[in-house]
Amino acid sequence: MFNLFKKKKVTRITAINLKLQGYTHVLAGLESNGEQIELKIPFRNKLHTDMLVKSGYFKAEKSKPITIEKIEVSEPFIPTSIEPKVPIEIEADALVEFKINFMAPPHNYSGPLNLHFVAKSPELIHLEISKTVLVYKGKKVEIESSSRMLNIEKGKIFVEKIQLLKAMSYGDNLSKVSASFPFKLIGTDPILPLQLDGSKPTILSLQIQSPQQTYSGVMEILLE
Repeated sequence: MFNLFKKKKVTRITAINLKLQGYTHVLAGLESNGEQIELKIPFRNKLHTDMLVKSGYFKAEKSKPITIEKIEVSEPFIPTSIEPKVPIEIEADALVEFKINFMAPPHNYSGPLNLHFVAKSPELIHLEISKTVLVYKGKKVEIESSSRMLNIEKGKIFVEKIQLLKAMSYGDNLSKVSASFPFKLIGTDPILPLQLDGSKPTILSLQIQSPQQTYSGVMEILLE
């Protein structure tokens, strides 16, 4: 017999956690008495950077297309449909609204809902820099303890800090810096030009783009 006094199951989602490539973005929760719950998630492919300089965060490279392979919904929720369908490639800085439907738990629930956006893994290269050499007016100076070995994403930006007084002297002017092939200099902190007159730091942070292929050898930094 139908029970008029039967209580409806209540689903209280305290927070919606969106996870992508180690980052978490939190949306406000919701409450529902229904069996089906629908979420609309605006997703923008915007570059994250883990590099911090004195002036704050900076965009070290252009955003790239990203492929969302699948969207995982945490228990006890069961996804029933996802639009647009995955896998899907999202262009740089493009905005896509995902509509996600899922079944509510078969019992009262209070807690978070985790949505994991699983992206296609980037292609990695093996990078071995045996030493970093500063070149100034034909003179070459090796930086101590400058060797590094790592697996890194193609075209990823990394930071190399150099002490200018290793190759230059007070009173010298620096107007241009470049990195030897296959590396590419993206930017410097502080911004050039600068004069080594004692009023500014003599340590220069270089944002360098890694090669598109595996590399082993010396990296030269040309100072002009």
